[in-house]
Amino acid sequence: MVEIRSGGSAEDLNAVVRLHRQVYEDEYELDASFADAVAVRMSELRRAGWPGPGGGLWLAELEGTVVGSATLREHRPGLARLGHLVLLPEARGVGAGRRLVESVLAAAREAGYERVELYTFSELAAARSLYGSVGFVLDTTERVMRWGRPVDWERWERAL
Repeated sequence: MVEIRSGGSAEDLNAVVRLHRQVYEDEYELDASFADAVAVRMSELRRAGWPGPGGGLWLAELEGTVVGSATLREHRPGLARLGHLVLLPEARGVGAGRRLVESVLAAAREAGYERVELYTFSELAAARSLYGSVGFVLDTTERVMRWGRPVDWERWERAL
């Protein structure tokens, strides 16, 4: 059974980067700049005191191994950003992704945010379906060259 826990240690942040490298390079053929950008972002957030009030990191674990993650941070007053949602194949299809997203949404409500946004790309069909099922609405789509190839970059948002 996949367990969800909060985190924030350096080891946890390294796990987030490792998961992104593994999933997005292997499954979606993104170049190394994708996981490198995740590593830079995790480092910047950590230096700024994240996770703290209004933010957080949730990890999915299977038999003691981190197999998924999701983050919450303030984007601007009243607006939070859900990010870094990723699951290894062995954690998919058992509700772990939904539980990660629901953990983020519950924390966002508790922190007093009015809205939550996220960014993704169109090839992530299962994630997009999950986002829609919990009330996110696709706001914008833009075709961009990113991480070594073209992607349809999407912004989704929902009210709390």
